[in-house]
Formats: sequence, C-alpha cells, structure tokens
Amino acid sequence: MADYKLFVDDNYHYMDETERYCAGSFASYSEALAKAKAIVNEFLEQGYEPGMTSHELYQGYVGFGEDPFITPSGEPRFSAWDYARERSRELCRDEDAVASVLRYPQWPPELAGFKAVLLAGLARQGKDLGASQRTALEIFRHAIEAYPNAMPRENSWYWLRLGRGNAAYTVYLYPDRFKLHADEILPEKVDWELRFRGSGRRDRRVGDAAAALEGMGRAAQDPNFTLKVSAG
Repeated sequence: MADYKLFVDDNYHYMDETERYCAGSFASYSEALAKAKAIVNEFLEQGYEPGMTSHELYQGYVGFGEDPFITPSGEPRFSAWDYARERSRELCRDEDAVASVLRYPQWPPELAGFKAVLLAGLARQGKDLGASQRTALEIFRHAIEAYPNAMPRENSWYWLRLGRGNAAYTVYLYPDRFKLHADEILPEKVDWELRFRGSGRRDRRVGDAAAALEGMGRAAQDPNFTLKVSAG
C-alpha cells in the first residue's frame, strides 16, 4: 500500500497550487525522499555551468526550479530549498573558493574604451542630455575611475543604451561583471560579458569589444542616437 505521496510545486509560480502535480506514490518515505532529491538534482545539474558560483546556481533554482515535498512528512524532514542550497555548494565548490579573488586590480584593459563613451555622452548639450541623465553618466564614470571601489550595490546595476531605430549599443555594469551588446545589424556586432572576480570561466567574448566601444563612442556624439542611462 502506498503511504507517501510526492507533490511538486513550481518555484516560478510560487504559491500557485494550480501548477502543482503529483510525482507518484511510494510505499516508504525513503523511496519518496530519493525521488524528491532526484527532481532537485536534475534541475541543478542541467543548470550548472563551469565557473558558476553556488549563489548563482541556487538563485536559478529558487526562481525557476521545482519544489518537491512529501506528505505525510517523515524523518529526516525534507526541504527542497535547503537541499538545493547544499547541492549548489557541492557542485560549485571550486568556483566558490575563488569567487572573491579580484582578477583585475585596475579597470580591465579590454574595456578601456568605455570611458570615452561616457565622456562623449557627457559632452552632449541641451535637450540631448537632461539633468538626470548627466547625473547617471557621472555616477557611471566615477564607478569606472574608482574601480573596484565604486561598483553598483549588491542586487543593483547601471545601464547605458545608445539606440537608433532597431539598432542599439547596450552596456550593463553589475557589482561583479560588465556586459556589452551591439545588435547584429551594427557593423561592430558584439556580445561580451566579463567578470571582475573568480576564475573567469563564464566570460563571453563574441566579437571585438574595442571596435564596438569605438562605435559606441561615435554613436554618443551622434544626435541621431538616443541616449538612455540609469545608475540608480
């Protein structure tokens, strides 16, 4: 006789019971527990990438993973979130060990051209640059010049976009990384992500970042490109 049922909630639809399903009935608590752990492990192992920290992997799980639970509960009591946190630490042990190590003591030389982009933006006049935009650009510039001591706060980021029609250059500055994207229809199409700390195994370097930043600098001087920026 099956005494233990395994139900599964969807973290993406947190507290929405309409997304719940039953993953089976089991004769023993240990069988149900093994299945529950397997569900969590499957998500974590599929989501894991070399160079990922346990925090990144775990945040992916709590945002998009499945949350199995057993009824009635048994011993040891099972929490899918606690188990996912433990497994994330095991899977990401190597990256966690170096996650706080600064790779670049100064602003990365591959991204040196970004300061010129900010200066070109600040040189805009009148209606092309409002007071709030100027303030945001100054905060952006201070972050670059005072690197690594003036990065955005944890769980926040700065962004800058220069767009014309369907084409845009976009930069995101996070506490731990820099992202640069230039749309494919631009001559300097690029998709870069560079991390300031850790092993760098998750860096992405598609295209020529220096050329894209030069193009972005020219766009910042061109009134046909709309400048949008946030550093709040």
